Order: sequence, then C-alpha cells, then structure tokens
Amino acid sequence: MINARLRRGWDRLMGPVGRALARSGLSPNVVTAFGILVQALVAWLVVEGRILVAGLAAIVAAIADALDGALARAQGTQSRFGALLDSTTDRLADALVFGSIAWLYGISPDTPARDEPWVALVALVTLVASFLVSYVKARAEALGFECNVGIAERAERLILVIAGLVFDQIPVMLAVLGALSIGTFVQRLLYARRQAVRAPADRAA
Repeated sequence: MINARLRRGWDRLMGPVGRALARSGLSPNVVTAFGILVQALVAWLVVEGRILVAGLAAIVAAIADALDGALARAQGTQSRFGALLDSTTDRLADALVFGSIAWLYGISPDTPARDEPWVALVALVTLVASFLVSYVKARAEALGFECNVGIAERAERLILVIAGLVFDQIPVMLAVLGALSIGTFVQRLLYARRQAVRAPADRAA
C-alpha cells in the first residue's frame, strides 16, 4: 500500500548501502540470520517489559530485513532459496513479536496495567491474520493469479509494530494492525476470485 514513489526512494537509499556491504564479501543470508537474531532479542525485551528498547531493536531488525535484499541485488546473488529464506524468516519474525506480546499480556505481565488477557488474544488473532495475508498471496501466485494488492503489506506491518513498541501503545497497534490484516486477507481473496471468475470468459474470447 505504501506509495510506489516512497518504495523507489527507499530502494535508492538502500542501494549504496548494499553496494558498500557487497565489497566486504558479506553474504545476504548472514544478514538475514542477523536480522532474525535481533528479532529474537526484540521478543525477549518484550517479555521482560522493556518496550521502548524493544522498539529500537525492532528498527535494527527492520533495517536488516531490507539490507539482505539490497546486498543480494548488489552482488547479483539473488536466488530462489534466498527468497524462500527471506519469506520464512519474515514469518518467524512475526511469530516472535506477536507471541512475545501475547506472553507479556496474557501469561506474565510485568505490571498490573499489562494484565490484559484480551490484548494477548488480539495479538494471536493478528498473528494468524498476518500469516494468512502472506499465505494467500503466495498460494494465489503459485496458482497463476496476480495478487500484488493489500491494505497492510509487510512494510506497513513493520511500521505499525515499531510505532506501537516505541510509543508503548501496543493494544492500539494490535487493534489497528489486526483489522488491517484481516482486511488485506479478504481483499486478496476477492482480488484472486475476480480473476478466477473472469478467466473462463477470457479463454472463450
């Protein structure tokens, strides 16, 4: 959903960084692994109730998430396995952050104010919805549908998570992100369905 012009600007910003890292001989998969390790640190910080520090660490994880692709492009080493690894670690990152939030609010709150089981439930619903958003796109494209649409794609989800952590507004962030993720899931299903309905008419023509 983020404006294409902003995406191009971000890619231009990451390009020189990727080329600089490429000269070091660093592997994109190493950057991906570093990013998921930082995300694990984010989850631990959330469980400990250190929300602001978790938000700052999440920024580092998000930068690593962008850098592995920029590095692969700079080195000319983009591969199907690299794309698979990147997508898999994205899902793992989602599980770590939303799972840790569910733990903090539902099982081991650090303060009485965070003893809110409903927040844990919303975190789990948001986790499932975020998985479905990614799954529908992957499955639709594997079946030959175009599915590059969405109200809340990966970039938007990262921004909302970071903002929710940095400003310690986790319940608000989850409510917004959960609603947007469910909306994106439905949007992608309907988008693929329209293509499926139109396909027989296209063949007949």
